[in-house]
Amino acid sequence: MNNIGSKIGLFRLATITDYNSSSGIITITLDDSPQANLPRVYKLPIQSAWCGAGGEFIGGYPVKGSTVVVCQGQGGQWYIINQLKSNNTFDSPFATDDSTTMTALKPGRALMQVKGGQRLFIDPLSGIQAGSSHNFLHVNSKRKIISHNFNAEMSFTEAGRKINGVVRRDILENANRNLLGSTLDSQNYEDSLYTIPMDPSSASALLTSGNTIRNPPLVENRELTYEFANSFDFDTYQNEETKYSDPNKKIKGPRINRRKMRTDTLSLSQQYPNHLIETIKGTAVDTFGNILDINRSILPIGKINSLSLNKSEDKTDTFRHILAQLRKSIAYHFEINTKKGTQDPDIISPPDVSSASDYARSRSRFFIDIDKEGQFKINVPASSEIGNVPLLTRYENFSVLYSKQDPTSDPNLFLKEKDKKEIFLDDFGNGCITLSASDDSLDGYASPIDRFTDKTIKLGTAFHNIGQTCVEFSKDAPYLQAGVELINFDKENPLNETLLPLKNPIVTNNLIVSGPDANSGGRSGTINFDGFINLNIGANTVDRQSLWLDLSGAMISRIGRDKQSISWASSFDGDVLWQIGGAGIGNSKDSRFENENDAYKNGNLEIRILCNGQLMIVRAGRRSDGSIGIDLVSPGDMSFTCQQNMTFTSKSAIKFEAPDIVVHAGSTKRVINKIGGTI
Repeated sequence: MNNIGSKIGLFRLATITDYNSSSGIITITLDDSPQANLPRVYKLPIQSAWCGAGGEFIGGYPVKGSTVVVCQGQGGQWYIINQLKSNNTFDSPFATDDSTTMTALKPGRALMQVKGGQRLFIDPLSGIQAGSSHNFLHVNSKRKIISHNFNAEMSFTEAGRKINGVVRRDILENANRNLLGSTLDSQNYEDSLYTIPMDPSSASALLTSGNTIRNPPLVENRELTYEFANSFDFDTYQNEETKYSDPNKKIKGPRINRRKMRTDTLSLSQQYPNHLIETIKGTAVDTFGNILDINRSILPIGKINSLSLNKSEDKTDTFRHILAQLRKSIAYHFEINTKKGTQDPDIISPPDVSSASDYARSRSRFFIDIDKEGQFKINVPASSEIGNVPLLTRYENFSVLYSKQDPTSDPNLFLKEKDKKEIFLDDFGNGCITLSASDDSLDGYASPIDRFTDKTIKLGTAFHNIGQTCVEFSKDAPYLQAGVELINFDKENPLNETLLPLKNPIVTNNLIVSGPDANSGGRSGTINFDGFINLNIGANTVDRQSLWLDLSGAMISRIGRDKQSISWASSFDGDVLWQIGGAGIGNSKDSRFENENDAYKNGNLEIRILCNGQLMIVRAGRRSDGSIGIDLVSPGDMSFTCQQNMTFTSKSAIKFEAPDIVVHAGSTKRVINKIGGTI
C-alpha cells in the first residue's frame, strides 16, 4: 500500500519528474510528506480529458517540472486531478502590452492553445477558428462561411495537386538538396524553396532600404490533374506494361523524380503520361524560376542590366521596363497531355522528341495560353486514325425521356434503363458520311444510334449536305442522271469531252474509325453555332493585314484592304470549283423559316468593279427581261486576245452593233461603217 496516512481523496501538490511515452506512465514526486519514512515518488497513469478503447486520446504531453494536483484513490492508486497554470499563462504579453496569452479565452468559448500562440477554439457566436490570432482558418456556421487568410494553400489528393500562393521554385542542384522530406507534399520542403519575385535575379523584399530593393513576389494558382490514382504510381507506359506480365518486378526510378516535385510545372510529356491536365492562373514561371512569354520563351527580366533591379542605376526606370516585359508573360495556361500515337490502339512508346517530321504532330498537345495583354495562343492537335469523329448531336438522359412516355414518372427520378444506357442521342445535322469499323467486334460501336429513327448517326454539317458540294462537277450531276450533255444545245461543243466529271465524290462517304484499316484521323474538332455570329477582326501594324489563312487541304468572305490595296490574296494549289444556284438547305429542321422557299433556284454570278467612278460588270444568269445569258460591261476598252484560234459559235445569230466595225486594225484595216461604206 502507498498510503501515507492521509484520508483517501485529499488533494496534494506534486511535480512531474519523468514520463514513459511507450507505457503512458508518469513519475511524480510529492512536494511534501508528513512522515519522513514514507515514499515520496509514485507512478501513475497519464492525465487525459478522454481515452477510448481503440486508442483514442485527448490531452497534452506531460512536461517535466510541471506542478500537478494529485489525489490518492481506492487501492492506494494516485491520479492527476489537475495541472496548475504556469507563471506566464495569464500574465505574459501576447499581442499587445495589455493582453496575455489567454486573450482568446472568452465567455462560453472552449479553447485549446500551445506555446507560440497556435490555438483552436469553438465559440457559440463566431464558430470554429484554428491557427493564430493573425493567420487562421475560420468556420462560421452562423454566417455559413468558411475562410482563411494563410499565405499559401495546397492540396495533394489521388486526383491531383493544387498550389495556390506565391511562386516558389526549387533551384538547387540534386546533389545539394535535402531529401529528408517529400518534395511533393511535405511542408518542410518549403524551407528548400525560393520565392520568385517580379525580378527573379533579386530577392523578394517589401521595402527599398540600403542594398535591399522592393521586389514583390509573383503568385500562381496552379493545378495538376492525374489520369489514374496517384497512389498506383503510374509513371511510364513501358513500366506499367511490365506490371501486368511480372507484378513482382521492381522498377527503379530516378533518385530525384521531377514529376513528384510540387514545383514541377509546364512539363507535361508522354514520358510521364499520368499527368493529364495542367492549369495555371497568375504568372507562368517554369521549374527553374524563369518567367515565360506566350511562346514559353524566357523573358529577359533580371537577365540584362537594364531589366535588373540590382544592376541598374535608375530603379524607377527599370521598374517601368520590367512591367512592360511582364505584360508578355502568360496570365492563364491550360494544357492537356494529349495522348498521341499511330492507329495501333496498343501503342505505348512516347513520341520521338528528336523528330520534327510531319510538323511534329506526334508531339502536339492541346493548350490555351493567354498573356497579360490578352493575346492568346491556341493549339489543337489532330486525332489519330482511330480517334473520335465529332458528330452533330443533342442528348437527353433516360429519366427525362421516360417521363415523356409515362406522365406519372418524375423526370428527376433515379431510373435505370434495362441495358443501363443513360444518355440517348439524336442527330440535328445533315449526315451523309457513314462511320464503320474494319474490326467486326467493334462495328456496333462505330457510330451512335439516333433515338428518333433508330438509325446510325452519320457525319455531316448542320445545314447543307456536304456530300452534294459541287454536285454539278461529279458523277451524280443532274445532267448526267438525265442522260444529257453538259452543253446539250451544242452536242459538238468540245467542253462536252474535255470537262469530265470528278472521279470521286468531293468527300469520302465512308469513314473507318477502328481496326487495321482505320482512316478517320487528322481531325481537330467540331464547332457548332446555332445562331448568328458578329465577327470583327482588326489589322496588324506592319502590313495592315487582318487574316492569314493557310490551309493544308481543300476549302470553301467583307474583307479589308491592306497597305498595298489588296483585299484578298489567295493561292490555290489545285482546281477551283464554284457551283452557283441549286436547291436550298430545306426548311424542315428550322421552323423559323418554314414559309421560305428553299426549292431549286437558278444561279446568278455578278461581279461589279469600280473604276473611275464607273462600274465594270461581269454577270452570268437571269436578266431582268427573263432571258438568261452572260453579260460583260465595260465603260472603257474591252480586249480579247489569244495566241491561237478564237472561235465564236452560236446556234442563232452573231450580232455586232457599233458605229464602226474594224477588221484588221493595222494599215490594211477594213472598216464596216454603220451608215454604209466599204467592207
